[in-house]
Parts: sequence; C-alpha cells; structure tokens
Amino acid sequence: MGATTAAKLIARKRPRLYPIYDSVVVEELGLKRRLFHELRKELTENPALRALCAQLRTAAELPASISILRVFDVMTWMSTRTS
Repeated sequence: MGATTAAKLIARKRPRLYPIYDSVVVEELGLKRRLFHELRKELTENPALRALCAQLRTAAELPASISILRVFDVMTWMSTRTS
C-alpha cells in the first residue's frame, strides 16, 4: 500500500485528526515536509482561516460534525480545480 492510499484511509477513519495527504495537497500548499505540523499550526493560530472554513461549512449547509480540517481539505482540492 502506498503512502497516499494509507493517508486517505487514515483520514477517512480519523477525519478530525488527520488531513488528506496526496500530491494535489502537497503541491497546492507547497509543503513536502512537516505538513501535519504546519497545517495544525495554521488552523490553530490563524483565526481568519478557521472562520473561513466555518463559513464555508455553513454556506454548504454541512453539519457541525464535518470538521474544520475536512473543510480545509476540500477547500484546498477545490482551489486546484478552479485555478
């Protein structure tokens, strides 16, 4: 099993703890190392980013059970599709 497949399985099992990690996310964020540390730092220390993710979750009419982390994952993916 490859790293991307394993990461996606873990992210599916623990959506509040583990971000989706694949080549699209790595390229979009420009982080090859320390992705989890840097992402955690951004989501905890950047209230504007958390607020944006929460607003997107509300606008999409998603339940609060969908984590900010998962909203960020989708936002990252979608930004690559519209650029």
